[in-house]
Amino acid sequence: MTKQLTSNIKITAKTAMKKKSIVLNNVVPIWMHCVIAFGIRLVFITYANYHDKYFKVPYTDVDYKVYTDAARYIIKKGSPYDRHTYRYTPLLALLMAPNVHIHPDFGKVFFSIVDILVAKLMKKILIFQNFKQQTANLCALLWLYNPLAIVISTRGNADSLAVYLVLWTLYLLQNDQYIMAGIVHGLSIHFRLYPLAFSLAMYLYLREDNIFIPNVKQLKLVISCILTLFDLTALFYVFYGHKFLNESLIYHLIRKDVRHNFSVFFYMLYLSANEEPSIVQKIFTFLPQVAILVALAFRYSTKEKLPFAMFTQAITMVTFNPVMTSQYFFWFLSLLPICLPYFKMSITRTILLLAAWILSQSLWLFAAYLLEFKGLDSFDYIWGAGIVFFAVNIKVLVDLIDCYKA
Repeated sequence: MTKQLTSNIKITAKTAMKKKSIVLNNVVPIWMHCVIAFGIRLVFITYANYHDKYFKVPYTDVDYKVYTDAARYIIKKGSPYDRHTYRYTPLLALLMAPNVHIHPDFGKVFFSIVDILVAKLMKKILIFQNFKQQTANLCALLWLYNPLAIVISTRGNADSLAVYLVLWTLYLLQNDQYIMAGIVHGLSIHFRLYPLAFSLAMYLYLREDNIFIPNVKQLKLVISCILTLFDLTALFYVFYGHKFLNESLIYHLIRKDVRHNFSVFFYMLYLSANEEPSIVQKIFTFLPQVAILVALAFRYSTKEKLPFAMFTQAITMVTFNPVMTSQYFFWFLSLLPICLPYFKMSITRTILLLAAWILSQSLWLFAAYLLEFKGLDSFDYIWGAGIVFFAVNIKVLVDLIDCYKA
């Protein structure tokens, strides 16, 4: 009798603790976190107006003004490419039209809303991967309160929309909506070229017995993607002609940015700015990147591993790209939350990798500061810091692959 009573007490206690845990985990539901996160972004957007007015270095991204000016040209029945340095799809300028008609901060609010929708998509993708609701919520929260995500969207950078399209494509693929996935993937490539690198992994994800003969699923994905790209390109070519092709597509393929940036290839491009790049230089710049992207696509393009394939490919693209800026980090950091539950890494190792990544960035930023604000000839130091940052990125990628357990 006593043993049974003791057993009942233990069971009751365990049940109470379990219920308490459930209550604590649901004190703030995910929708409330979305509201809070959106509120934080609105505060930053409001602060941006004050900062831009009183500080020499503006908070608002310079591209945001470019988007708005391009929208103004469209409203006046002109071309968005009449705005110098506008090198994006006309769709973005059309989306920014309310900046002119309604309020200058409309675009920032829109990108912030998209940022919240990104977190919702992350949660859905993780639940589809059979993770618990609590795990999916936690990973979504890491995005909602990610300082970089908050700053990028509230500065008026459009990359949150590109990130949403990439995650939407992944979600559609997981739910066997192949035609719709192809349409959204085509739209994402039209919007920003970098999702093109995920195409092979997505294609292989749908493979069956024969790797060389495409199946019905693969054909649906490929044909719908190509038709979407072709239709959008043809449509805007009719409206804006060759200028559209040059500025939104060709420019990004042959871009040679000789301004200082994180890329390990920066100094080489800077020194050869007035020369035509040789075949050897092109091979040296792009072959390692392409080889790694293909290898990752073949290695990780399965049902459970596709998000990780895209994550590692995004890191590879950014690390090996001839041009690398801070906003490019958005490409792989947006895929990190949906891969986090698969990593088996110690706290110590995580902290060391994160510290090395931040410190190597800081080293480069200090060298760039000496050049930009102090007028010192620090190009050699920038190049050296770029090499250190490149090495750290490679180390991070290798360690993440090592600790990935699907």
